[in-house]
Amino acid sequence: MGSQRKKKENTVSRRAFLGGLRYAPLFLLPSPIRSTVLPSFSPRVTGEDAPSLPLSDERLTPHYASKSPLDDVLRYVPPGSDEYVTEKHAFEIARRLEQLGQELKSEARTSKELEGMLAPSLRGASLVPEEQTPLRSGYGIDVIRRKFAGEPALGRERFLGEFRSYLAPLERIVTAEFQITQIDQTASSPLSVHIEVRYEFVGTLGNTAREQRIGCWVTEWALDPTGVWQAFRWTATAETLSRARLPVFHEVTAEALSRTESYKSQLLRGTDYWRTVLDGACGIDVYGNTGIAAGDFDGDGRDDLYVCQPSGLPNRLYRNCGDGTFEDVTDRAGVGVLDGTTCALFADFENRGRQDLLVVSASGPLLFQNQGNGKFLLKPDAFRFANPPTGTFTHAAAADYDGDGRLDVYFCSYNYYLGRPQWPSEFPSPQ
Repeated sequence: MGSQRKKKENTVSRRAFLGGLRYAPLFLLPSPIRSTVLPSFSPRVTGEDAPSLPLSDERLTPHYASKSPLDDVLRYVPPGSDEYVTEKHAFEIARRLEQLGQELKSEARTSKELEGMLAPSLRGASLVPEEQTPLRSGYGIDVIRRKFAGEPALGRERFLGEFRSYLAPLERIVTAEFQITQIDQTASSPLSVHIEVRYEFVGTLGNTAREQRIGCWVTEWALDPTGVWQAFRWTATAETLSRARLPVFHEVTAEALSRTESYKSQLLRGTDYWRTVLDGACGIDVYGNTGIAAGDFDGDGRDDLYVCQPSGLPNRLYRNCGDGTFEDVTDRAGVGVLDGTTCALFADFENRGRQDLLVVSASGPLLFQNQGNGKFLLKPDAFRFANPPTGTFTHAAAADYDGDGRLDVYFCSYNYYLGRPQWPSEFPSPQ
């Protein structure tokens, strides 16, 4: 009896043995591991259903005796570390503009950041438009082109006042983004640069209206003795103002799809999550969801949705219930393609009054025939090519290009060559 108990205590199950092998690679590395993460093997995945995947989000950096050739490239990553020294200046000024944007979006909405950016000697152009030209109006949206005086005739305090008045109609700013599109060094003592800035403001007008302003500022900056960049010239050229009297779009994704389990368990996870969960052999990559198709597959007069997903996750077909919500009918319809899908199209390819489904995967196109009962049937060899296609299918378009009453399909593909391409003898090789 005692020997049987001892034998049972020393027995290791197959599951426990295989589970312990997951740490084997740590002891087979060709160099010592210098990492502070070894004591903790818990994954950084949140959620009640998150699987336990040791090392799923940890980073182990082995150190080798030889120097990596990548080090010679990475040393140029910091802005200004190569011959393009203006990159450093643009990076520093862009950071100040980003801080300005954060301040303008805050509830306090002060102008302290702007005040610190403007030199005492600043000369700025008026921000009161001298010309406004309506571009179009309709469907609740008005678009206006505004031009400003180009002569910087305002001092610092007057310019600050006009900047505040310029933004005053926007009760709440939800977007304040700035992008440096051009930079040139104009002087070395003091260090000065010419910078053009593309700006975008989006804000609310009253309870319902929304306004967007996109334009360009032409500015001059100098580095003061304390090493701080300040603008000493500021000119607004022109901008496009778009105003919607009522909300044009409203985010209803959660309300529309929250009843479906696939939306909560798959779509909301995101690609970064699935790349830590799915085996890389399934082909999942960093590009994420690559397409969505809208069409009335069941003929009830309402558009349904087909959502393409990365490799290893089934595409989803959502039927429009007519009450603002959708139901997942993927399995019932038979269109849960697991291959990485680049796009999909609903179209009546056989002129039967029912929309079929064309799914373009990386390995080739698939045609699902609409059976008229809520189900699809895959048609083998629907597409026959004169020559075997090469590369990866990326997209498709359907149209009756020859006017024979039948839809034709144009496929896009991506290809690359390892070596010199072979050109036809009747065409000269490009130089």
